[in-house]
Amino acid sequence: MNTVKPALLNIAQKNGRTLFFGGLLGWLLLNLLQAGLTGLEPDEAYYWLYARYLDWGYFDHPPMVALLIRPGYALIPHELGLRLGTVLIQVASFWGMWHLAGKPTSRQANLTLLLLLAAMPMLHVYGFVATPDGPLLLFTVLFWLCYRNFITQATWPNTLLLGLVMALLLYSKYHGILLIGFTLLSNLRLLKLSQFYLAAAFGCLLFLPHLYWQYTHDFPSFRYHLSGRDDAYELKFTLVYLLNQVLIFSPLLFPFLVGILWKNPVRNPLDRAYLFNILGFWGFFFYTTFKGHVEPQWTVVLTIPLVLWLYRRAQEAPRAGRRIRVAALASVGLLLVARLVLVLPIPGLETPFNNQAWVSVIRERAGDLPVVFENSYRDAAGFQFYTGRRAYTFTNINYRQSQFDIWDWEQDLQNQQVLVAGQGDWSCSDCDTLRPDRRTYLVKTVDSLQVVQKVKLVPAISNPVWTAGQEVVLSVRVFNPYNQIIRLRTGDLPITPWIIFDQPLRHADSVAAQWLPAVTTFAAADSQELRLKFQVPQVQAGTYTYAIGLQTGTLSPTYNSHQEKVVISH
Repeated sequence: MNTVKPALLNIAQKNGRTLFFGGLLGWLLLNLLQAGLTGLEPDEAYYWLYARYLDWGYFDHPPMVALLIRPGYALIPHELGLRLGTVLIQVASFWGMWHLAGKPTSRQANLTLLLLLAAMPMLHVYGFVATPDGPLLLFTVLFWLCYRNFITQATWPNTLLLGLVMALLLYSKYHGILLIGFTLLSNLRLLKLSQFYLAAAFGCLLFLPHLYWQYTHDFPSFRYHLSGRDDAYELKFTLVYLLNQVLIFSPLLFPFLVGILWKNPVRNPLDRAYLFNILGFWGFFFYTTFKGHVEPQWTVVLTIPLVLWLYRRAQEAPRAGRRIRVAALASVGLLLVARLVLVLPIPGLETPFNNQAWVSVIRERAGDLPVVFENSYRDAAGFQFYTGRRAYTFTNINYRQSQFDIWDWEQDLQNQQVLVAGQGDWSCSDCDTLRPDRRTYLVKTVDSLQVVQKVKLVPAISNPVWTAGQEVVLSVRVFNPYNQIIRLRTGDLPITPWIIFDQPLRHADSVAAQWLPAVTTFAAADSQELRLKFQVPQVQAGTYTYAIGLQTGTLSPTYNSHQEKVVISH
C-alpha cells in the first residue's frame, strides 16, 4: 500500500498536467487557424512595415513588435507568418502563468486555470493579432516570475534576470514603466537592496540604444504619448473607459473580481505588487480619461494578476469555484462564437479584419501610379501589405504624425505623377469620389507633385505680441533637406505658406501668408533667409501658439516649424 499511493498520486499529477498542456496545444492550433484565416487589423500592417525596416525605435512604439513579426513573415509571407510570433509567445505566456499559479497538478485545478485564461477577451485578441501588447503580456509574466524569485533570493542570476526582463518590458511597450513603478511602490524595501539598483542599472544599460534613437530623432514617441494625444474632456471618455474595463476582463467574471478585491487578497509581497498594479493602472488611466480617449487594451497587463486571484479563489472556496468555472465556461463559449464570426464572411457585417475590398478599388484607380493617402498611415500600410507596392501618407494639421513622418520615402515622389487619395472632407472640386467598404475617398491624379513634408521653417522671433488684424512681416529661415529643388508653383498642387494658430486642445485659425520677395523655388539641400507677410486673424485676445506650415494645393497645411508662443491682443 505504501508504494501504491505515491504511484497513484504521480499518475493523477501527470494527468492534470497533461490536461493543461493538451489545452495549450489546442489553444495554439486554434490561434494558428485564426491567424491564417483572418484578415489584418489595420495597425498590424503598420507594424509589419516596422518589421521590414528594423530600427531601435519607431514613432509610436519600441521595436519589440517588429522583431517579433520579422522572422515569422520571412518564413511564411502571409497573414499567418506575420502573426506567427504572436501566436507562439502566447503559449509561453500561458506556461509562465501556470508557474505563477504554483504549477498545479490536479485535473480540476488545471481545468480551472485553462478556463479562466480562455475566458479573458483580450487573451483571445492577443493570441493572434500582432501588436505590441502580445510581447508586453509575455514579459509581464516573466517579470512577475523574476520578481518573485528576486524577492525570495536576490542572487546574481536573479538580479540580472530581473534587469533583463525590465528592459524587455520597455522594449515591448512604454506601459512597462508603470508596471515597474507600481511594483516598486508596493515594496519600498527594494530601495535598501544594492541588488535592486544593480538590476535597474543593468536594465537601463540594455535600454540605452532605444533612448539614443529617441534622442537622435528629437524624442518623437515621448512627445506624442505625453502631450500629442490630449483632447478636450468629454464625459464619454470616462464612461467608455469604465465600461471597457468590465468588458475586457469578462462581464461574467467581473463581479467575482470585485468581490476578491473587496476582501483584500494580499498575503505576501507578490500579492501586494499585484494589488498596487491593479489599483495603480486603473487609477492612472482613469485620470487620463480627463485628457482624452483611453484604449481598452492599455490595462491588459492586469489580466495576469486578476486571473491568478480568480484561480486561487476557485481553488480555496469550492462553492465559489463552481460558479467561477460556470461563468468562465459561458464566457469561453461566447468568445469562440465571436472568433468564428471574424472568420466567416457575413454580409453586412463589417469588422476591422474583413475590410480589404477598398485596396483593390484604389489599386484599380491608381494603375501604375504611386498612391499617397491623406492622413492615414493605416491605409498606406494596408495598401502596401496587400499589393506589394510602396504607398505613402501625408500628414497635415488635422491628424497626428506617424512613422511615415520619420522615414524619408516621400522624397521618391518629388516631381512625380501620383494618385492622391484624400479624406472625405478634402475641399477638392475636381476629385473623383470612391466609396468602397463604407469609406469615402476623394481621389485625384496629380502631375509634378512637390514634396515639402520635411522642409523646416524657423521664425526669427520668439514670444511675440501681436494685435488681431495686424499685418506682420516675419523673418524666416527655410531649410530644404531634400536633394531636389522644390518648385513652389509647379504641378497641380502648388505650395503656399500658412500661419497656424492653436490653443491647448483646439485649433484656433489658419491664415494664408505670402513670401517677400516672391519666391518660386527652394534650393536643394540648402537654407535661405526669407520673409513672410500675413494678417493676424480676428480671434479672441489671449495666449496662443503659432506655427508656419506649407500647404499642398487645397490639402490642409502641414506643421513645418515648431509651435511658438504668441500673445494676441485687441
